Amino acid sequence: MTAGLRRNLTELRYQGRLSGRHVALPVSYARSDHNVVVRVARAHTKSWWRNFRTPRPISVWLDGRWQYGTGHVTPPGSLEHEEVAAVYQAKYPRMVIPTTDPFVVIELQAAHNLPSSVAAEPKYVGLWRRWCISVTLGELFGFAAPALTGALVRDAAPATAALALLAAGAIEGTVLGWFQAGVLGSVVPGFRRADWILATALGALLAWSIGVIPVVASNGLDSWPPAVVIPAATIGVVVILLSIGVTQWFALRRHIHHAGQWIWANAAAWLAALLVFTTVTTPLWQPGQSTAHTALIGLFGGLLMALTMAAVSGVFLLRILRAQQAAPSAAFRNQER
Repeated sequence: MTAGLRRNLTELRYQGRLSGRHVALPVSYARSDHNVVVRVARAHTKSWWRNFRTPRPISVWLDGRWQYGTGHVTPPGSLEHEEVAAVYQAKYPRMVIPTTDPFVVIELQAAHNLPSSVAAEPKYVGLWRRWCISVTLGELFGFAAPALTGALVRDAAPATAALALLAAGAIEGTVLGWFQAGVLGSVVPGFRRADWILATALGALLAWSIGVIPVVASNGLDSWPPAVVIPAATIGVVVILLSIGVTQWFALRRHIHHAGQWIWANAAAWLAALLVFTTVTTPLWQPGQSTAHTALIGLFGGLLMALTMAAVSGVFLLRILRAQQAAPSAAFRNQER
């Protein structure tokens, strides 16, 4: 994109009046003193500007930082409409502007132009707590599928057990992704929940495809020589830790700058969670236990695992989102290139 066109573009951020969703919108604009003017061309085909029929808070990316103010619509036929139309026409002298096009005027307020990290705080108040509760429930409910399945198929044929655990793992990922998407959709503009749920399910399926290898091996891993077991186990652990983070990265990168940080954050969270699960359940699981007893131990370990994963990943999520708040969205940056 040319430098001239870059100077004509900005990004708006606001909260939908009815939906409550946080929206990021690239627009062309003109500026006059402490006002930013945005033309709404073909207004009948768009709905975003209707949020500002009554004055509402809005953020705009100007001069390399977020500035804050109040946006309102200037209806055609009003004196203010004529004034802002003249400002916009002066910025774009070759543009034909119908008199029926409304404008959204953003009145910048110096008192609101705080550093973005400070101004963004209200949006994330309670986010870590909401994330922890939602993700803990999602992982607990989701992990119930492989925990119960494992108890039911422990005496089944290896191939049958492996297929059942893979199906249960996909269910776990779907449930976890649904709970996570519910939180992310409220704070990430334009977030696609279906993409996130699918990505999480695929990541969980990949992780479980590694996890069932000892199940399908006729003699477990005992018959493998150490020279094979050690590197194979190392690679398997790395794949398990990175699988969900990598697949979720594909869904997150369209919305978050430096989304790759989520891969390592997710890996750290799952490493801590799996260590907790293994430490708790290994001494409790003993040969000869009933199916119900085995399942209860698995669910208890799953609860602690879920709490750990949610708490650790929530800390990293807050850091990533706060850093994102200080920069325009990925979609806007892509348009600038």
